[in-house]
Amino acid sequence: MTEKRILPVDPANADSLQAFAEKIGLPEDFTTAAAPLADRIADCTPRQLAAIAADPGDPRPVGRLAEMLGEERDLTMLAVGILLGMNAHALYRERGIADEVYIASMRELTVWSKTCLRERGHIGFYEWGWFCNFLRAEIVRLGRLEFHRVRFHPDKDAWTKNGITVKKGDSVVNIHIPEDGPLDPALVQDAFRRAYRYFGCEGVQAFVCDSWLLWPGNYGFLPADSNIRAFMDCFDIIGRDDRQWAGDLWRVFGHRESYDPASLPRNTKLRRAMADFLAENGGVTGTGYGVFLYDGERIL
Repeated sequence: MTEKRILPVDPANADSLQAFAEKIGLPEDFTTAAAPLADRIADCTPRQLAAIAADPGDPRPVGRLAEMLGEERDLTMLAVGILLGMNAHALYRERGIADEVYIASMRELTVWSKTCLRERGHIGFYEWGWFCNFLRAEIVRLGRLEFHRVRFHPDKDAWTKNGITVKKGDSVVNIHIPEDGPLDPALVQDAFRRAYRYFGCEGVQAFVCDSWLLWPGNYGFLPADSNIRAFMDCFDIIGRDDRQWAGDLWRVFGHRESYDPASLPRNTKLRRAMADFLAENGGVTGTGYGVFLYDGERIL
């Protein structure tokens, strides 16, 4: 099991803050807002940073640091994320992980910083526990997608295809889909190949994904040429969770007090199609759990 740690911040292990921000695609105004605070934190609060690094999944030490400094919590979280992201380079190198993978994985900070601006209206960051998976190199980005090893679905005793059985508890490669671009099928297939190599897979490997993107009801409103449908078609969807006004609707429409279809924005094809579907189906959407077998070049 991966050790639960983040190395203490050490500028000698990292690029300059500006260089790091440029590599991960952090917008210039985000860097400008966070850099002075990051400098204050790095120079004045080693004890607090050590506490954050010691229990990185807990956002409360970052909140206490923000209060101590008299700064806004989300901006403080972005500044700390930058510092620990810079320093995570040492951990990735220690584990023999390529710099390309390190930089791609740290872009998760950029993805969620943009989400913070869109959803909360200010520069900052708030998905702390999730980002710590990348700081610890437990989840890594390989091309268009993100991956880590997990155990096969705990509610499924077994699944068989082409004479190959995946059982509860078997090690499988789990897929996450970062929100920073279209799911181009060619890039998706490239990511599968990268993951197969990265995790040292041999023979046939099972890949899984649990996401709103795999909810079987999506077939009811997505056009045949949809990239999401192409992604769904990679999987045998063996589990589903149908819910009214499901919690992932914000990923399409943004966080809203109400997802009444009459009030939803319809400025994209996906939004129009999903809003109409919600109106016709009582607001029911959900998630799906999918699995496929992969031999390093193709889905079986």
